[in-house]
Amino acid sequence: MAAAGRYLKGVNVKKILMRSAMPFGEERTISEILIENLIGNNTGNLIFQSSLARAVMTGDTEITTIRTDLIYSEEQVERWNAEYDMFLIPLANAFRTTFKKELKMLTDLVKRLTIPCVVVGVGLARSLRSNKWTFLHDEESTAFVRAVLEKSSIIGVRGEITAEYLKQKGFRPEKDFTVIGCPSLYMFGDALPVPKQTELSPKSKVTMNFKAGLPENLYTFLREQGERFDHSVFITQVIEEIRTVYVGEPYFTEENKDKIPADYPMHFDHPMMQDDRIVGVLDIDSWFNFLSQQDFNFGSRIHGNIAAVLSGVPCYIYAGDCRVKELADFHHIPCITAGDLEDGMDVIDMYEKADYSRLHAGHKDRVSHYLDFLDVNKVPRLSREQLSGADTPFDRMNAQLKKPGLIHPFPVVGTLQQERRLAEYFGKYRRESMETLQTADNQSKKIASLNKEKEVLQRELAEIKNSRLYKIKSFMKR
Repeated sequence: MAAAGRYLKGVNVKKILMRSAMPFGEERTISEILIENLIGNNTGNLIFQSSLARAVMTGDTEITTIRTDLIYSEEQVERWNAEYDMFLIPLANAFRTTFKKELKMLTDLVKRLTIPCVVVGVGLARSLRSNKWTFLHDEESTAFVRAVLEKSSIIGVRGEITAEYLKQKGFRPEKDFTVIGCPSLYMFGDALPVPKQTELSPKSKVTMNFKAGLPENLYTFLREQGERFDHSVFITQVIEEIRTVYVGEPYFTEENKDKIPADYPMHFDHPMMQDDRIVGVLDIDSWFNFLSQQDFNFGSRIHGNIAAVLSGVPCYIYAGDCRVKELADFHHIPCITAGDLEDGMDVIDMYEKADYSRLHAGHKDRVSHYLDFLDVNKVPRLSREQLSGADTPFDRMNAQLKKPGLIHPFPVVGTLQQERRLAEYFGKYRRESMETLQTADNQSKKIASLNKEKEVLQRELAEIKNSRLYKIKSFMKR
């Protein structure tokens, strides 16, 4: 820990770099968000990123967001080293094989930075049926942890499963890492809303979330349970699905069609599309506002259900993997795994038996541990009282922004809105394509010009070598 101490000693943090595709305090159009993927594939990312930003944005701090799926030049990194005081790295399930490439780039960036680098939440992706602790991403994951520990006091992990993984790799509990849960749940400090109470019926306002890659029994259960309610709405938070909802960009492809359930509601003739029972979310305010009007929310997405908790709506989590289960367990959100589903179970009965008391009873202790974690790493933050209030610098900044709102299906929005969507979305695609082509054309012209200069120089060199004077000088050097 001596190396980490060197980076944290005397730290006075004013300017912060933070991992997030979406820049805070800037308005972006729906098309910009979708084309540039400013949600980082999943709008759930915006919840824990915004929660962290809300906590650390004081009157004295400035946050600049950066992506970590890029390789940055030495000049750029040196500029950050000179101008910024800390790099905050909120992550989801980054310890997974499909994230290896970006994790290597992130590790490289951490090594090149000379400022403190703090991981505020990271998790392991693992099957519920697995009992192994060896994965194809082990080398990249452990290298990342070692690099970060050189520049911070301790790493925050999401749950006990990730903690056990790092322990298996030789890292020390409460010295190298500590379990902090998900920063999302600390969005409003101690002020965690109490879920509303209501009696569910087929007429109740219910929202659900799921994904195509769930275990078959879990997907079937969620779809069937959703149909028990007359007006259930599927909330999608995934970039590819929202693109389909917004402009009809094809979701089913030759590569994925065999992996997606045939009744998955991502085509325009699906009844849920036709009945306006699917909405996409691209900002957390519109998401929370919509959820607050519902009676109940259920599904397999961890942040789809955390959003409900933060909106004061009862929820039930149906975990399809360990990353969801470890967070539900740590925060005591009602949850059942795919393997524990039994015939005859139904969401209404499970809702009526759900116990939210432990979620609330232990919340303040979890907030305390989270704030202690930030303090140990010298991360600047609001006071606990400010964080639990409703008028933070982040809140005031966010209130000035126009939000994208809910994304309703293309088939139901009317011809005028359809034309606007298509013009904006594909117009931006066309402009970017033209800019790319223009850049390529300029580069081609530059290369052609350099080649001509090269040819001229080669001719001049040949003429010099054939000159009488050159031959005499060459002879005299022998």
